[in-house]
Formats: sequence, C-alpha cells, structure tokens
Amino acid sequence: MRTTATATVTGLAATCLMTALSAAPAQADGTRTVDGPATGDADVFMTYVGCESLLGATTAPRSRLNLGPYAAPLGRRSLGLVPSGPGTASGPYTGFESLSALDTTLSVAATGGTSGVSYVVVVTPTSPPGTAWSGRASTSVPAGAWMTVSAADLTYDWSLVDLATQSPLSPAGSATTTAFIAEHGDGAGFAVTGFGCDARAFNLDAVRASGSTFDFEGLALTTTVALDRSQVAAGDQVTVTGRVTDGAGRLTGDPLVLESRAPGGQWAPLGTAVLADAQGVARVVVPVTETTELRWHRPEGQYADEGWSEPVTVTVEQATPEPAPTPTPDAAKK
Repeated sequence: MRTTATATVTGLAATCLMTALSAAPAQADGTRTVDGPATGDADVFMTYVGCESLLGATTAPRSRLNLGPYAAPLGRRSLGLVPSGPGTASGPYTGFESLSALDTTLSVAATGGTSGVSYVVVVTPTSPPGTAWSGRASTSVPAGAWMTVSAADLTYDWSLVDLATQSPLSPAGSATTTAFIAEHGDGAGFAVTGFGCDARAFNLDAVRASGSTFDFEGLALTTTVALDRSQVAAGDQVTVTGRVTDGAGRLTGDPLVLESRAPGGQWAPLGTAVLADAQGVARVVVPVTETTELRWHRPEGQYADEGWSEPVTVTVEQATPEPAPTPTPDAAKK
C-alpha cells in the first residue's frame, strides 16, 4: 500500500517539478550554503504554484540575492523573489515519506508585507486508489521583520481529490497536519509553501526541510587583471584591463576600482570605480613614473562579497646615461 501511495503522489509531484526555479543533483543532509534558488536536493527545491489551486495558472518570478533585508536569519544575505504578477506563490517544495515527519519551516521577510499559501498532498490508507488528500492554507507575513512560517503548524482546508484531474471529490474539514493524521492516518506526499500571491516582492532564508537547512549567500566571483605591457619608460602609459567572472566563467561586468602601490608599500585607489564596457571588461589608461604594482578591487555588492585580483607589476626601465665624449688631442692642447 505504501509503495503504491508513493508512486501516485510522485506523479503529481512531477508536475510541480516542471516549474522548479532551478534544479541540481542531490546532496547530503545538513546545513548548506547556496548562492541561488538551486538547493542541490531532489526532495527540496524552490518552485512556484497557483495561489487559488495547486496547479492553477502561474507566472515565473525573478530571483536575486540580497544583503538582508533587515538582519538575515543566517549569514548576511537571503534569496529575493520578485513576482511577475498576482496569483503565484513561490517557495520550497518538500517531499516526505511520512506526513508526521513534515519539518518544513522558512524565514520570510517582505518590506511591504505579503500573502501566501501552503499546500499538502498526501496518500493515506483511507484514500481510495487514484485519490489523495489535498490541504490548502492561506498565510501571510507582516512588514518590518523576519517571520518564521512552519508548514506543519498551519490549519488546512482538506478535501479528497482525484489525482488524475485534481478535481475535488469530497470535503474533509479544516485541521492541522497532526489533527488530520489522527483522523485519516499517515502517508507519503509533498508540501509546497510560498508567498507573493499579492505580487509583492519578498525574501527567503533559513529554509529547513527534509532534515536540511539552506542558507542563501553570495556568489563566488573571480577578478583578474591584465596589462598591455609590463615594462615602460618613465612617464609612459599602460592600459590595465579587469574581468570579473562567476563560477561558470561568465563575465559579470561588476565595476572595479584600480589600486596601486610602490613595491612593498600601502595600497591606495587610483580614481573612482570603473564601469565595464559592453563586453564586460573594465579598462583604464594609467601613466607610470616609477615601478608600480597594480590590482583591481571589486567592492561588495548585493550578490557577492568584495574581492581583489592578484597584483601585477609595471617596471619602469632605467634610462642608460650616455657616455661623456672623449676629448680630442687638439682640444686637450687648448
């Protein structure tokens, strides 16, 4: 019975999987730091569903990483989600083998407040073949602070539904997951809890599900520097270029600040931030009067910590003095 139940619920869960914000191979349990909506877990991932019904019409949100807002529950950043319009809820999907083990919690912050919805779909010994119990709960978070939402603590409106069509067959009243199990039994299924039903942007952090906790932090970026030449005469100019790439080697175009120092001295900025060109490359021409070390500084941003390139050295060639002319015999007589 449990094997059949798991298979039928998995079929419906696959529909939600198609709308996942991102996907990646599964990893081990524990606390994980991630740099975007991909969790690296086949049983826990970010998705989006309809606010009025689980498989209702939806529009994909945009995602971003933010410093804060406020004081992030874990680390310094969180995952920001910007709805494309009302009627779509975005948040974590969680698969479970036992509804009694549902442990999904998420910290939510919305500077303007936001409304959301939570769904639980479960097959128990009391649900006839081809059906499942489906619960829906409305929820919301106020503006001004982070709030922790527990999927298991919400009160759901339950009904028996046809798995093939998702059509309701009979209502089953309102209850928390604990009260539902006491009346209808335990079973396998999945839960989705999301926000943004009112089209207001919000942030997620400290998402816990299936024994794992996800902390959304910054991207790992690499900054490099290059010179058009490394040896010059005093007063000549060199062209310094800088590139910032992500883990996949893509140019990000972050603004950079050039820094310089005499070998062994203190680093100091040379001017203000340099914007990247259309190709994602920062470029500046610098006059050099003495041997100088140069490097790029990448200031901290919403989605990444600050960083520096390795230094490069521009060597000023020492002019060779011309030898004094040798006096001629006639000049010596004078």
